[in-house]
Amino acid sequence: MSFSQFKNISTSESFMHKIDGRIKTVVFIVSIIISAVLSSCYLVIPLWIGGIYLFSKTKIKWNKLIRRLCLPFGLSWLVFISVIFTNGNHIIWSFHFGIFHLNLYYEGLKLGILIQLRIITAITFGSLLAFTTPMVEILETLRLLKVPNTIIDIADMMYRYVFIIEEIGHNMRIAQISRMGDNVSIVQKIKDNGKVAGYVIIKSMDKSVNIYNAMLSRGYNENTRSLGFFNKKIQMKDWIFGGIITSLLLVLVCISII
Repeated sequence: MSFSQFKNISTSESFMHKIDGRIKTVVFIVSIIISAVLSSCYLVIPLWIGGIYLFSKTKIKWNKLIRRLCLPFGLSWLVFISVIFTNGNHIIWSFHFGIFHLNLYYEGLKLGILIQLRIITAITFGSLLAFTTPMVEILETLRLLKVPNTIIDIADMMYRYVFIIEEIGHNMRIAQISRMGDNVSIVQKIKDNGKVAGYVIIKSMDKSVNIYNAMLSRGYNENTRSLGFFNKKIQMKDWIFGGIITSLLLVLVCISII
């Protein structure tokens, strides 16, 4: 698989784009992990603000980040609602309806807000990494970090061929519409969409088998080593950037522990 097939999401020449991909991958993945383990909203908020500040340096339109946040943030409200009414001992609001009663707990509200902040912080750093770093650099950095080659190869192929599968589904949808597929009942639309989804899955399975067989015919196995991708040394400015971010993350972790 050629590395030239991978394209960066944003081609801006900002400061963040020029940072070495190895440094960004390690720093931002660590930031995501730390955002998920911090136990206080007062610690997650500064981390999120830092992510927003770094995103502002990418010269990327804000609507891209907002779109990335919408889906996980919207789904997280289901968790938020379930937490605030089921966790805690101190009731701050109570609703009674006949024999049913619903209590809003202070501890649940606090935990729900913390979960929401963790999610948007993790998505912000994940988007920052995805928008400023080619996928091939992320995967090759993970390979340097001794992530199993099988996982890297699977992720590599998924990223490359998911767009082809998406294109197949899109073309089938256009063909369906051109044949008056929208002028049918809701039940028939559900059936048609199910057929399209099933066909796309079958095509993707066939393509994956063919690709794997082609790889085997070229001598691939789980112990195959890839050629080195990174040929340049990490520059001092990149080390400084990584050191500053890492130091700030360590400060937040120490405060959380204390």
